[in-house]
Amino acid sequence: MKQVLSYGEPACYIFGAGSFYGLMTRPKEGDLVIAADGGMSVLRELSIRPDIVIGDFDSGNAFEAEAFSELSGAELLRLNVIKDYSDSAEAKNIGIRRGYRLFYFYGCTGGRLDHTLASIQDIADMSMRGMRGYLFDKGAAVTAITDGSLSFPEDMRGFISVFAHGGEAEGVSETGLKFSLSDARLKDTFPLGLSNEFLGRNSEISVKKGTLIIYFQMGTV
Repeated sequence: MKQVLSYGEPACYIFGAGSFYGLMTRPKEGDLVIAADGGMSVLRELSIRPDIVIGDFDSGNAFEAEAFSELSGAELLRLNVIKDYSDSAEAKNIGIRRGYRLFYFYGCTGGRLDHTLASIQDIADMSMRGMRGYLFDKGAAVTAITDGSLSFPEDMRGFISVFAHGGEAEGVSETGLKFSLSDARLKDTFPLGLSNEFLGRNSEISVKKGTLIIYFQMGTV
């Protein structure tokens, strides 16, 4: 899994108020951990100390946030309830401003579909800006690549799906999977890349021009 999730560099961990399905990665020294509003309850259960607690606290009690940040020694940042971005998106922006380029999003799927779609847009935005984000769902992850590639080790199992984002994606190739694809063009209005499958060997997804959203199954740690 390390080849996929890029463990070699410091990461920004963002815990939102959505559904939490277990850890697929664990924070280490040098990582930044942000509780976005109700995400602080997950960190409390996991006994993980946040560096920052942020939110408008519409899904979590403001007094609870104050007590949690004081107890953990975390920085507390209050946001206006009326704003143009989600709490997790602002957490992402803070991580970017502090120099992080690898992001892990927990509790940012499940519940309202519009929030999940917003989170997918966030990881696509980071990909187009030369960064990498992973959005963790139930036994699966979603990421994005732009004008590049993503390799998977032979121990991967389950399904993988690839979707064009923001128009057409040109020069799309899928190797080492059940169904191969070579120098294809994918449209964001037709899901040609739905439900491919790992075969227990090294595999790769690549795109010459454009952005791909990649969904793949994986286990928890």
